[in-house]
Amino acid sequence: MPKSIIIVIAILLAIIVIFYIFAMISRKKIEDRIISLEERKEDLFDLPVQEEIEAVKKLHLVGQSQTIFREWNQKWVDLSSNSFADLEDHIFEAEQLNDSFHFVRAKESVATSETQIELMEEDVEAIREGIAELTKQETINSSKIQDSLDLYEILRAEITDNAESYGVALAELEAQLDNIETEFSQFVQLNSTGDPIEASEVLETAEEHTIALGAIAERIPGLIDELNEKYPKQLDELEEGYQQLLAQDFKLPESVRVEERLQEVRDDLKQTSLYIENFELDRADEQLEKIQLILDGLYDVFQNEYKARHDVAKNSGIIKEYITHTRVNNKNLLLEIDHVSQAYVLTGNEMGLIRGYQEQLEHLEVGSEELLEVIQENAQPYSVLNKEVETIIGTLDEIEKNQLQISNGLQDLRKQEKNAQDMADQFDRELRILKRYVEKRNLPGLPQAYLDKFFNTSERVQNLFKELNKVKINIDGVNHLVDVTSEDLVSLKDVTDELVDKARIAEDLMQYANRYKTTNENVAKSIARAYQLFERDRNYTASFDEISSALEAVEPGASERIAKVYHNNKVIPDYRY
Repeated sequence: MPKSIIIVIAILLAIIVIFYIFAMISRKKIEDRIISLEERKEDLFDLPVQEEIEAVKKLHLVGQSQTIFREWNQKWVDLSSNSFADLEDHIFEAEQLNDSFHFVRAKESVATSETQIELMEEDVEAIREGIAELTKQETINSSKIQDSLDLYEILRAEITDNAESYGVALAELEAQLDNIETEFSQFVQLNSTGDPIEASEVLETAEEHTIALGAIAERIPGLIDELNEKYPKQLDELEEGYQQLLAQDFKLPESVRVEERLQEVRDDLKQTSLYIENFELDRADEQLEKIQLILDGLYDVFQNEYKARHDVAKNSGIIKEYITHTRVNNKNLLLEIDHVSQAYVLTGNEMGLIRGYQEQLEHLEVGSEELLEVIQENAQPYSVLNKEVETIIGTLDEIEKNQLQISNGLQDLRKQEKNAQDMADQFDRELRILKRYVEKRNLPGLPQAYLDKFFNTSERVQNLFKELNKVKINIDGVNHLVDVTSEDLVSLKDVTDELVDKARIAEDLMQYANRYKTTNENVAKSIARAYQLFERDRNYTASFDEISSALEAVEPGASERIAKVYHNNKVIPDYRY
């Protein structure tokens, strides 16, 4: 046999073997899936669905519960009668196709069966849950009814035992209790005749109504107390107080309209009673708040009038005396101003202010006489009269306060003069001390700028003495000179410190630099320039800068060291004490 034929045969045999192995593997996989389907089918079929349905049948459901049960029962009948048989046919078909090596069609059949059984499992689970819910609802109703009835009985007992606390709302409360009791009876009937679903809804409604009625009943006693006790009592008090005011000949502001407001409260109380009777409790609260505002307003008016009468009686009697007292103050101030103005220049318009107060007092006197007549006639509300009295007294208080300020200011002029004189004497002493201090320094001379500053300060001190020696002293001008001179003297002291310090340190630096004079030409030239600036130009700062720079070039830090020694040993000048 030719070799090529042998090779072809071998290849064909290999293909056949491979195909056979593949067919066996595919057949095994499909077979496993079919076995799994059989197991799932048996598990589904073995579930006690029928037993659970039979147990619910024994409850003899009616109404909505019965309708729901019939739907689940019919679904189970369809499932057990049709779906299981159809599933069995598909599984059998898949087995036949797999055994005959129709793997593609077998896979499709298995896939269809798997989808079908998944839907059946979901349907069975839904059926069982629905059946269980019916049984559960009946159990829940049985346990829940007692709690709801207890809640209802507590509420009824509370309302019955405290009937007087509920006033006009009692009849409606009892009617609502009867309605709730009817709902409980309806629940019992539905639950006992086999409709737990609808019974549950009725029970839920009854419980909600009980809770809502309880919340309403809790609010009513407080409202009834305010309606029947609190506000009527306040109304009676105000009516009695109003009659007392009239008996004592009080005049009330026209805007108050007491009788209208009292009648408004009576009407509002009636309306509030209707709101409570109809369970419109929020509106009742709003109405009672309105009543409280009206009553509070009337209380305030009555109290203000009583207090105003007391204040008018107390303050009106002192108005004339107060005006007389303020007039005397004004007269004394005029004399004091005249006396003080002979020695001082007055810059605060004191005379004009006092004359203005005099005019005010004249107007106040006329106004007060008219006001006292009105008070005597008792022609206006005391609250109105009291405001006018307070206005007059407030004006007199303001005038007296201003008079006192003017008087204190006049008396203070002499103190200010004495203080300025003492400061002028001190300035003069300090200038002399400065002069002696500078002279003792034995400097070749003083820079012109320093001399100008010194003489300007000295001249300002002399001007201060001249101002103080005038027949009429301008205290404002004197105080200004004191402030300016004080600033000038502080500046002069600082300039003196700098001048003397730079001169003394420059001398010390030149003496120290002499050691480099013969060996360093730059230092020698710098010493000569610094000496010339010191002796001839009297520019001690420039002299210090010149020699300091030269010395730093040959011996860094020397200038700072020498300056430090000088400051450590420096004696504090007398003008610094």
